[in-house]
Amino acid sequence: MFLAFLNEFDPDLKETFLEKLRVLWTHGSTGLEGNTLTLGETHAVLSQGLTISGKPLSHHLEVVGHSRAIDLVYALCQGGRPVVADDLFALHRAVQTDVVVDIYQPIGAWKVEPNSAAVVLDGKVGTNDT
Repeated sequence: MFLAFLNEFDPDLKETFLEKLRVLWTHGSTGLEGNTLTLGETHAVLSQGLTISGKPLSHHLEVVGHSRAIDLVYALCQGGRPVVADDLFALHRAVQTDVVVDIYQPIGAWKVEPNSAAVVLDGKVGTNDT
C-alpha cells in the first residue's frame, strides 16, 4: 500500500504529512521548470487559493496543475490496479496550463508526429528523424 507506514499515525498527522509532501514536491518540481514562487508562496497558492502580487499567473497555474497531478498519483498508488495509458493522459491533462490546441501534440493523448529536426538548405527542406 502507498505510504503504508502512515496508517500508524493519527489521521491529522497523516493529512499534515501528505500536505507538506504536496507543497515540497510541487515547489521543487515547478521550480525546476523555472517557476519563481517561493516555498511559502507555493503553500499560500495551494492552501488558500491566493495569487501572489508580481508573480506570473502561469506560475500559479503550474502549481495548481502539479497539485492536481499529485492527487491523481495518490489515487493511482492506492487503487491497487495497473497504470494504463488513460491514467498517463489524465496526469498530462492535470499539469497542462496552456490552452493552445496543437493537433500534433494533443493534451492528454499520444503525440502524432515523430521527433525530428527540420532544416532548410539551398531551398530544400530536410529532416533528421530521431
